[in-house]
Amino acid sequence: MEKLVYIEEARKNQVIATAIEREVPCVVSGRGKAGWQPYKSKFRSGPAVVGRLLLAPARRAADHAARTFVPGERVGVTFRRGHKKCMFSSIVLGQERVDLGESRAVADCLELQWPDALQELQRRVYYRATPPGRRVHVRFWSGGVSQRTAVEDDQRAVLSGVLLDLSAGGMRIMTTDVSADAFVEGDAIGCAFAPKPRGQALILDAVFRHLQPEEDGTCSVGIQFVGLETSERGRDTLSHLAGIVTDYQRVHSRQQRTRLAGRVTRC
Repeated sequence: MEKLVYIEEARKNQVIATAIEREVPCVVSGRGKAGWQPYKSKFRSGPAVVGRLLLAPARRAADHAARTFVPGERVGVTFRRGHKKCMFSSIVLGQERVDLGESRAVADCLELQWPDALQELQRRVYYRATPPGRRVHVRFWSGGVSQRTAVEDDQRAVLSGVLLDLSAGGMRIMTTDVSADAFVEGDAIGCAFAPKPRGQALILDAVFRHLQPEEDGTCSVGIQFVGLETSERGRDTLSHLAGIVTDYQRVHSRQQRTRLAGRVTRC
């Protein structure tokens, strides 16, 4: 089962320093009035200051709108490193214009506290996997997990569907409950589902990504999980989710080998 791996201290600092030197793209997760949102950014190579790191201004993935973060706010940061996805949580120190040095212009930067810990997952758990041999029902609603109690008081606000595929980064849901204009990209979504028989239900914050109408009158709704990297509980959930995706992938690989062996035998 795939697990979230904690990187030891010296290696953690080296990985982050390399990301800064190469100005690696990253995603910053922040929570606002409308729920959790992912924002695109990148590491900035600026003057070294103990205890901090710099990012480019974070812009919402859906519409590129810039986000102003508040000092003291906790955020999550994810970035790619080879076949792995790295993540950490940090505290915002401020947003300011910084002289990046070496004949580079003064630029706006998001200043974060140097992270205490760094975790990583194999990127293969972010590939889609279908639930093998069973229907997984999903309930979802507008506004994120914080709105769960409010929307459950009005059953019409809770939508339902069936899981089409799942990854550590999100899911696709087949449903007849959603009209083509029900959501706009970036809308906060809450979802609840039990990915394994008799297993625990997962209740996750997400954002709406896309909707695809199908010829049979159903549609597939794509959502992206957000905010899991910002807390220990969220990281435990992410590790559990990654293990489920790995199990799905393993079962499908075994089924494919069995089908292939059957074809060879018939030949």
